[in-house]
Amino acid sequence: MLLSNFEYVPLRILRRFLFSRQVLDRIGAFLPYYLTNWNESGPDPIVADYRRYLAMAGQTTDGATVVEVGSGRTNSVGYLLAALGAARVLCLEPFANLDRVQDQKLLNSIAGLRNTTPKRIADRVDRVHSLTGVRDRSVDIVLSSSVLEHIKDLNTTLGELKRVSRPAGAMLHLVDYRDHFFKYPYHFLQFSRATWEGLLDPGDLPRWRLSDHVIALRNFGYEVTILDRREDPEAFRAIKPRLAAQFDPTDPDLAVTFAAILARTSRSDERET
Repeated sequence: MLLSNFEYVPLRILRRFLFSRQVLDRIGAFLPYYLTNWNESGPDPIVADYRRYLAMAGQTTDGATVVEVGSGRTNSVGYLLAALGAARVLCLEPFANLDRVQDQKLLNSIAGLRNTTPKRIADRVDRVHSLTGVRDRSVDIVLSSSVLEHIKDLNTTLGELKRVSRPAGAMLHLVDYRDHFFKYPYHFLQFSRATWEGLLDPGDLPRWRLSDHVIALRNFGYEVTILDRREDPEAFRAIKPRLAAQFDPTDPDLAVTFAAILARTSRSDERET
């Protein structure tokens, strides 16, 4: 474990101070243990996961108004959701610039495979930088994939999502809880808050655990169901003796590497509206 830190810490410092997100988008494929996740190659796997998990909960995007949080550099997930029957899709992306060339390429591909026109799909998809202009209680389904782990201000984000969601709406968040230096899925749990935030955090990895997200969602009145969860027991056993004091080693959710979180308005909250 100590030897691995000789690799981990210098690369984390380089990532924080030398590599911007724009640089990583261009060279990430050549860096060791760095994975890009910008929906540039095709939306099918993400949309398949969304639909599979929603079906487990008796939910569907068919005929629905959908918000996808963190759409990345293309609207491809929104295009495919619209092609498959969503009435309207808002691709919420506050940070990444639209790659117009790749976006058009994916739109054309999706339309061609489904015997429709790009315009018919694109007319039902809007890219937005915030939810400010979205009407209260106008959204049926909120979706995100590998996004919730990066959001620092959960209360502001969840508050806005709750505002725009219909009383009977639902949210599905697919969350990657691994350290995003993926070779070492739990390494970031061994550093104190001061060391992590002051030296190692790339800027968008607040180290939330599943229990943090469940508590935050419940505080906004959601009933939370974990549709899927995964762990890496061997890797967690290796890091457990070195956990930072802020992490409770008895927390059953501490070792979770992935979770599919469904959040629905509680029945009492729904009656009040």
